[in-house]
Amino acid sequence: MSKITLARLLIKVKCMPPLPQSITQILELTKSAKSSANDLTKVCERDPKLTTNMLKLANSPFYGFSRKISTISHAIVCLGLDTVKSIALTSSTQEMLNNEVPAYALEEGMLWQHSIGCATCARIIAKRIGFKASEEAYIAGLLLDIGKIMLSHFAEDQFVQIIEKAKNNRMSFDRAEQEVLGFDHCKIGGKIIKKWNLPPVLVEAVQYHHRPDKAKIDKKLTYIVHLADAISCMLGIGLGSDGLMYVFEENTLDVLGLQKEDTESIMSELVDKVFGIEQSDSDHALEQEFFQEECQA
Repeated sequence: MSKITLARLLIKVKCMPPLPQSITQILELTKSAKSSANDLTKVCERDPKLTTNMLKLANSPFYGFSRKISTISHAIVCLGLDTVKSIALTSSTQEMLNNEVPAYALEEGMLWQHSIGCATCARIIAKRIGFKASEEAYIAGLLLDIGKIMLSHFAEDQFVQIIEKAKNNRMSFDRAEQEVLGFDHCKIGGKIIKKWNLPPVLVEAVQYHHRPDKAKIDKKLTYIVHLADAISCMLGIGLGSDGLMYVFEENTLDVLGLQKEDTESIMSELVDKVFGIEQSDSDHALEQEFFQEECQA
Protein backbone atom coordinates (compact mmCIF):
# COMPACT_ATOMS: atom_id res chain seq x y z
CA MET A 1 0.00 0.00 0.00
CA SER A 2 1.34 3.45 -0.91
CA LYS A 3 2.09 5.97 1.81
CA ILE A 4 -1.03 7.85 2.90
CA THR A 5 -0.88 11.59 2.35
CA LEU A 6 -2.52 14.26 4.46
CA ALA A 7 -4.70 15.30 1.52
CA ARG A 8 -5.99 11.74 1.04
CA LEU A 9 -6.62 11.30 4.75
CA LEU A 10 -8.54 14.57 4.96
CA ILE A 11 -10.82 13.29 2.20
CA LYS A 12 -11.47 10.23 4.37
CA VAL A 13 -12.28 12.54 7.31
CA LYS A 14 -14.75 14.50 5.17
CA CYS A 15 -16.48 11.23 4.28
CA MET A 16 -16.97 10.29 7.93
CA PRO A 17 -20.60 10.29 9.06
CA PRO A 18 -21.68 13.35 11.06
CA LEU A 19 -22.69 13.12 14.68
CA PRO A 20 -26.21 11.70 15.11
CA GLN A 21 -28.94 14.30 14.71
CA SER A 22 -30.04 13.88 18.32
CA ILE A 23 -26.51 14.70 19.54
CA THR A 24 -26.31 17.76 17.29
CA GLN A 25 -29.65 18.96 18.66
CA ILE A 26 -28.48 18.41 22.25
CA LEU A 27 -25.30 20.41 21.60
CA GLU A 28 -27.34 23.25 20.11
CA LEU A 29 -29.83 23.25 22.96
CA THR A 30 -27.15 23.39 25.64
CA LYS A 31 -25.58 26.40 23.92
CA SER A 32 -28.82 28.40 24.08
CA ALA A 33 -29.81 30.24 27.24
CA LYS A 34 -33.44 29.94 26.13
CA SER A 35 -33.45 26.14 26.19
CA SER A 36 -35.15 24.31 29.02
CA ALA A 37 -34.61 20.94 30.64
CA ASN A 38 -37.88 19.85 29.04
CA ASP A 39 -36.53 20.67 25.55
CA LEU A 40 -33.47 18.51 26.17
CA THR A 41 -35.53 15.67 27.60
CA LYS A 42 -37.77 15.59 24.52
CA VAL A 43 -34.76 15.30 22.17
CA CYS A 44 -33.18 12.50 24.19
CA GLU A 45 -36.38 10.52 24.55
CA ARG A 46 -36.90 10.46 20.77
CA ASP A 47 -33.76 8.30 20.63
CA PRO A 48 -34.34 5.22 22.87
CA LYS A 49 -30.85 3.79 22.29
CA LEU A 50 -29.26 7.09 23.26
CA THR A 51 -31.47 7.37 26.33
CA THR A 52 -30.54 3.85 27.48
CA ASN A 53 -26.82 4.43 27.05
CA MET A 54 -26.97 7.85 28.71
CA LEU A 55 -28.68 6.41 31.78
CA LYS A 56 -26.09 3.62 32.00
CA LEU A 57 -23.34 6.23 31.98
CA ALA A 58 -25.15 8.55 34.39
CA ASN A 59 -25.38 5.67 36.90
CA SER A 60 -21.74 4.62 36.49
CA PRO A 61 -19.15 5.30 39.22
CA PHE A 62 -17.60 8.07 37.11
CA TYR A 63 -20.41 10.44 38.05
CA GLY A 64 -20.57 9.32 41.66
CA PHE A 65 -24.24 10.05 42.23
CA SER A 66 -25.53 8.16 45.26
CA ARG A 67 -29.12 7.60 44.09
CA LYS A 68 -30.16 5.75 40.95
CA ILE A 69 -30.96 8.07 38.05
CA SER A 70 -33.94 6.60 36.23
CA THR A 71 -34.93 9.21 33.63
CA ILE A 72 -33.25 11.86 31.49
CA SER A 73 -35.18 14.60 33.27
CA HIS A 74 -33.90 13.21 36.58
CA ALA A 75 -30.34 13.23 35.19
CA ILE A 76 -30.69 16.89 34.18
CA VAL A 77 -31.91 17.86 37.65
CA CYS A 78 -29.19 15.86 39.42
CA LEU A 79 -26.22 16.47 37.12
CA GLY A 80 -27.01 19.67 35.19
CA LEU A 81 -27.30 20.46 31.49
CA ASP A 82 -23.57 20.60 30.76
CA THR A 83 -22.89 17.22 32.33
CA VAL A 84 -25.82 15.66 30.48
CA LYS A 85 -24.35 17.09 27.25
CA SER A 86 -21.05 15.36 28.08
CA ILE A 87 -22.85 12.09 28.77
CA ALA A 88 -24.69 12.32 25.45
CA LEU A 89 -21.47 12.89 23.52
CA THR A 90 -19.77 10.08 25.44
CA SER A 91 -22.63 7.76 24.55
CA SER A 92 -22.49 8.65 20.85
CA THR A 93 -18.74 7.99 20.57
CA GLN A 94 -18.65 4.88 22.75
CA GLU A 95 -18.83 2.35 19.93
CA MET A 96 -16.13 4.06 17.87
CA LEU A 97 -13.73 4.47 20.79
CA ASN A 98 -14.29 0.92 21.97
CA ASN A 99 -12.86 -0.63 18.79
CA GLU A 100 -9.43 -2.21 18.55
CA VAL A 101 -6.73 0.19 17.29
CA PRO A 102 -3.98 -2.24 16.22
CA ALA A 103 -1.38 0.25 14.99
CA TYR A 104 -1.12 1.61 18.53
CA ALA A 105 -1.27 -1.85 20.17
CA LEU A 106 -4.65 -0.99 21.67
CA GLU A 107 -6.89 -4.00 22.09
CA GLU A 108 -10.66 -3.69 22.02
CA GLY A 109 -11.82 -1.42 24.83
CA MET A 110 -8.39 0.06 25.61
CA LEU A 111 -8.83 3.33 23.70
CA TRP A 112 -12.24 3.72 25.34
CA GLN A 113 -10.69 3.22 28.78
CA HIS A 114 -7.96 5.75 28.05
CA SER A 115 -10.48 8.25 26.66
CA ILE A 116 -12.73 7.95 29.72
CA GLY A 117 -9.71 8.16 32.00
CA CYS A 118 -8.47 11.34 30.28
CA ALA A 119 -11.95 12.87 30.28
CA THR A 120 -12.49 12.15 33.97
CA CYS A 121 -9.02 13.38 34.88
CA ALA A 122 -9.48 16.58 32.83
CA ARG A 123 -12.69 17.31 34.74
CA ILE A 124 -10.93 16.69 38.07
CA ILE A 125 -8.08 19.05 37.12
CA ALA A 126 -10.49 21.71 35.86
CA LYS A 127 -12.44 21.68 39.12
CA ARG A 128 -9.23 21.64 41.15
CA ILE A 129 -7.91 24.85 39.55
CA GLY A 130 -11.29 26.59 39.34
CA PHE A 131 -11.56 26.33 35.56
CA LYS A 132 -15.24 27.06 34.92
CA ALA A 133 -15.66 25.03 31.72
CA SER A 134 -15.05 21.66 33.40
CA GLU A 135 -17.37 19.86 30.96
CA GLU A 136 -15.47 21.33 27.99
CA ALA A 137 -12.36 19.85 29.60
CA TYR A 138 -14.14 16.50 29.93
CA ILE A 139 -15.17 16.46 26.26
CA ALA A 140 -11.68 17.48 25.09
CA GLY A 141 -10.20 14.66 27.18
CA LEU A 142 -12.72 12.20 25.81
CA LEU A 143 -11.89 12.97 22.18
CA LEU A 144 -8.18 13.78 22.35
CA ASP A 145 -7.02 10.53 20.70
CA ILE A 146 -9.83 10.04 18.20
CA GLY A 147 -7.36 10.67 15.37
CA LYS A 148 -5.62 7.39 16.23
CA ILE A 149 -8.57 5.47 14.81
CA MET A 150 -8.10 7.02 11.36
CA LEU A 151 -4.32 6.66 11.35
CA SER A 152 -4.48 3.05 12.49
CA HIS A 153 -6.90 2.21 9.69
CA PHE A 154 -5.33 4.12 6.81
CA ALA A 155 -1.63 4.34 7.74
CA GLU A 156 -1.05 1.02 9.53
CA ASP A 157 1.71 -0.02 7.10
CA GLN A 158 3.86 2.91 8.19
CA PHE A 159 3.65 2.18 11.92
CA VAL A 160 6.58 -0.23 12.07
CA GLN A 161 8.74 2.62 10.83
CA ILE A 162 7.12 5.08 13.25
CA ILE A 163 7.71 2.80 16.25
CA GLU A 164 11.33 2.12 15.25
CA LYS A 165 12.04 5.83 14.77
CA ALA A 166 10.54 6.69 18.14
CA LYS A 167 12.52 3.98 19.95
CA ASN A 168 15.83 4.36 18.12
CA ASN A 169 15.85 8.15 18.36
CA ARG A 170 14.26 8.34 21.81
CA MET A 171 11.64 10.76 20.53
CA SER A 172 7.97 11.18 21.31
CA PHE A 173 5.53 9.08 19.32
CA ASP A 174 3.71 12.09 17.86
CA ARG A 175 7.01 13.54 16.62
CA ALA A 176 7.87 10.18 15.01
CA GLU A 177 4.46 10.26 13.30
CA GLN A 178 5.22 13.72 11.96
CA GLU A 179 8.64 12.68 10.63
CA VAL A 180 7.33 9.56 8.89
CA LEU A 181 3.90 10.74 7.75
CA GLY A 182 4.25 14.52 7.73
CA PHE A 183 1.42 14.84 10.30
CA ASP A 184 0.28 13.18 13.52
CA HIS A 185 -2.86 11.76 15.15
CA CYS A 186 -3.45 15.08 16.94
CA LYS A 187 -3.87 16.98 13.67
CA ILE A 188 -6.25 14.35 12.30
CA GLY A 189 -8.19 14.37 15.56
CA GLY A 190 -8.62 18.13 15.29
CA LYS A 191 -9.95 17.73 11.75
CA ILE A 192 -12.51 15.17 12.95
CA ILE A 193 -13.67 17.49 15.74
CA LYS A 194 -14.02 20.31 13.21
CA LYS A 195 -15.95 18.01 10.86
CA TRP A 196 -18.41 17.39 13.69
CA ASN A 197 -18.91 21.16 14.11
CA LEU A 198 -17.71 21.15 17.69
CA PRO A 199 -16.38 24.49 19.06
CA PRO A 200 -12.96 25.76 17.89
CA VAL A 201 -11.69 25.60 21.47
CA LEU A 202 -12.18 21.80 21.40
CA VAL A 203 -10.54 21.53 17.97
CA GLU A 204 -7.51 23.34 19.38
CA ALA A 205 -7.34 21.30 22.59
CA VAL A 206 -7.36 18.02 20.64
CA GLN A 207 -4.96 19.20 17.93
CA TYR A 208 -2.36 20.53 20.38
CA HIS A 209 -2.75 18.21 23.36
CA HIS A 210 0.88 17.08 22.92
CA ARG A 211 2.09 20.65 22.26
CA PRO A 212 -0.08 22.81 24.54
CA ASP A 213 2.23 25.81 24.20
CA LYS A 214 0.95 26.22 20.60
CA ALA A 215 -2.65 26.82 21.73
CA LYS A 216 -3.99 30.34 21.24
CA ILE A 217 -7.76 30.25 21.90
CA ASP A 218 -7.63 28.68 25.37
CA LYS A 219 -4.13 27.67 26.40
CA LYS A 220 -5.25 26.61 29.88
CA LEU A 221 -7.78 24.09 28.52
CA THR A 222 -5.12 22.55 26.28
CA TYR A 223 -2.70 22.26 29.20
CA ILE A 224 -5.45 20.63 31.28
CA VAL A 225 -5.93 17.97 28.61
CA HIS A 226 -2.17 17.52 28.24
CA LEU A 227 -1.81 16.86 31.96
CA ALA A 228 -4.84 14.54 32.00
CA ASP A 229 -3.33 12.51 29.15
CA ALA A 230 0.03 12.30 30.90
CA ILE A 231 -1.53 11.20 34.20
CA SER A 232 -3.67 8.56 32.49
CA CYS A 233 -0.56 7.21 30.76
CA MET A 234 1.39 7.16 34.05
CA LEU A 235 -1.43 5.14 35.63
CA GLY A 236 -1.48 2.74 32.66
CA ILE A 237 -5.12 3.46 31.79
CA GLY A 238 -5.62 2.13 28.26
CA LEU A 239 -1.90 2.43 27.62
CA GLY A 240 -0.83 1.76 24.04
CA SER A 241 2.58 1.65 22.36
CA ASP A 242 2.75 5.45 22.13
CA GLY A 243 2.10 6.04 25.84
CA LEU A 244 5.49 4.61 26.79
CA MET A 245 7.16 7.48 24.89
CA TYR A 246 5.15 10.38 26.27
CA VAL A 247 6.88 13.77 26.50
CA PHE A 248 5.54 15.99 29.27
CA GLU A 249 5.74 19.77 28.88
CA GLU A 250 7.86 20.97 31.79
CA ASN A 251 5.90 24.19 32.42
CA THR A 252 2.50 22.48 32.63
CA LEU A 253 2.15 22.68 36.40
CA ASP A 254 3.22 26.34 36.41
CA VAL A 255 0.64 27.25 33.75
CA LEU A 256 -2.11 25.52 35.74
CA GLY A 257 -0.95 26.82 39.12
CA LEU A 258 -0.41 23.33 40.49
CA GLN A 259 2.27 21.75 42.66
CA LYS A 260 3.64 18.21 42.51
CA GLU A 261 1.53 17.35 45.57
CA ASP A 262 -1.59 18.43 43.65
CA THR A 263 -0.87 15.96 40.85
CA GLU A 264 -0.49 13.16 43.39
CA SER A 265 -3.89 14.06 44.84
CA ILE A 266 -5.42 14.23 41.35
CA MET A 267 -3.99 10.81 40.53
CA SER A 268 -5.43 9.36 43.72
CA GLU A 269 -8.88 10.78 42.95
CA LEU A 270 -8.72 9.44 39.39
CA VAL A 271 -7.74 5.98 40.63
CA ASP A 272 -10.72 6.02 42.98
CA LYS A 273 -13.06 6.89 40.13
CA VAL A 274 -11.60 4.55 37.52
CA PHE A 275 -10.71 1.54 39.62
CA GLY A 276 -13.15 2.02 42.50
CA ILE A 277 -10.63 1.57 45.30
CA GLU A 278 -12.85 3.17 47.92
CA GLN A 279 -16.19 2.05 46.49
CA SER A 280 -18.54 -0.54 47.87
CA ASP A 281 -18.67 -4.02 46.40
CA SER A 282 -21.85 -3.20 44.50
CA ASP A 283 -20.33 -0.07 42.99
CA HIS A 284 -17.23 -2.02 42.03
CA ALA A 285 -19.34 -4.62 40.25
CA LEU A 286 -21.10 -1.84 38.34
CA GLU A 287 -17.76 -0.36 37.34
CA GLN A 288 -16.53 -3.66 35.94
CA GLU A 289 -19.77 -3.94 33.97
CA PHE A 290 -19.22 -0.38 32.71
CA PHE A 291 -15.71 -1.13 31.47
CA GLN A 292 -16.62 -4.44 29.90
CA GLU A 293 -20.19 -5.35 28.96
CA GLU A 294 -21.67 -1.84 29.11
CA CYS A 295 -19.04 -0.48 26.73
CA GLN A 296 -21.03 -2.04 23.91
CA ALA A 297 -23.41 0.45 22.24
